[in-house]
Amino acid sequence: MSSKNNPFNFKTSSGILKKLVITLVVVAIIVMVLKSPGESAELVTDARDNGEGVIDSLITFFRGLAKD
Repeated sequence: MSSKNNPFNFKTSSGILKKLVITLVVVAIIVMVLKSPGESAELVTDARDNGEGVIDSLITFFRGLAKD
């Protein structure tokens, strides 16, 4: 399909939109860390603990499958 038939050229605009969203997320994270470093550290710790919990649950599940 030529560009004349596709006036919006979605592929290019989605690339720009993706870069914009990623940039906004990075800026938001930096602002959050600078404004409230204590809360940011708690969020990271909670996410790490939740991640470890999920991994432990998966290990227990697969060990249970191996026993049967």
